[in-house]
Amino acid sequence: MDPAAILGSVAILGGVGLLFGALIAGANKKLRVWEDPRIDEVENLLPGTNCGACGTPGCRPFAESLLDGANEPVGCTVMGPDETDIVADYLGVDAGTAVKRV
Repeated sequence: MDPAAILGSVAILGGVGLLFGALIAGANKKLRVWEDPRIDEVENLLPGTNCGACGTPGCRPFAESLLDGANEPVGCTVMGPDETDIVADYLGVDAGTAVKRV
């Protein structure tokens, strides 16, 4: 096989790879969605059972609702009072009042 043909093929494929890499990098920069880093930290403080007893489909949406102020930490029925206080202290809010459900 001709060495010039091989080098030409490598140059074309390399150029296409660089072009697509630049397009993907630009799209990533333009389309990035900012997310509050505290969501991950609050989610790690929650039990991670994803039971839905709090009224949200899992612990991550519950953590998001805690940061938005839509729920109180006591809304998680799986956590005990100590864990609830830890979450409330981290967020700097009152733990809330528990409503017993039967």
